[in-house]
Amino acid sequence: MSSETIREWVANACREALSLVLPVSCAGCGELDYNLCPACQAVLVPELQYRELFDPVAKLRLPLWYSMELTQVSSSVLHEFKEQGRTSVAKHLARPFVSALQAAYAAGSAESSSTSVHITWVVPPSSRANFRQRGYVPITVLAQAAGVRPQRLLVNTRRRVDQSVLGRMERFENMRGSFRTNKNLDGRSVIILDDVLTTGATLQECARALRAEGANVIGAAVLAYTPKNFQDTRRKNA
Repeated sequence: MSSETIREWVANACREALSLVLPVSCAGCGELDYNLCPACQAVLVPELQYRELFDPVAKLRLPLWYSMELTQVSSSVLHEFKEQGRTSVAKHLARPFVSALQAAYAAGSAESSSTSVHITWVVPPSSRANFRQRGYVPITVLAQAAGVRPQRLLVNTRRRVDQSVLGRMERFENMRGSFRTNKNLDGRSVIILDDVLTTGATLQECARALRAEGANVIGAAVLAYTPKNFQDTRRKNA
């Protein structure tokens, strides 16, 4: 077990312990005495959808499955999970996420001529600043809660401008060439995981870096998406 994994485990354990002794409010609506109230839990249901991202440089498409649209409740829960250390809500987010994982896995199985297929689950690399601030990698925690163990095969090659201050097309330029793999992946079937899809720039960069080292990228599985940004991006890249 790596030192980073140990720190992540200890941080999660401490947060879980604190949640047992300190007052809590619902991560979705703020109602007291709930980690996530029944009404907000009922909102977090899968509405599986399929799209494709198109890389105009590589001329390749990336199949994409996502579980639900980002609503006020799901956005609030994700914010608490990612930015406020509320890892205790990961199990609630994992329930809809499973549908996207299953759909992507089924696509990988359909491609295989073998009776069983080995899929490697991959997550985008976290920046050092984000990891120091959070103490954990949200998509890794979410994936584990959903029952898969992603591998950290991608690393950052350089610092990037904060995506949140950039326009949609600027985000693609900002991301391009910013990842590489830490090993050769010849012939390995991989599925990329992420929590939120905005423009698709991060997923496209993951796919580019993985394919560059020989991986067979089955597609991507994402928990939630922001429809407006994604549709605008499709018009400019399709």
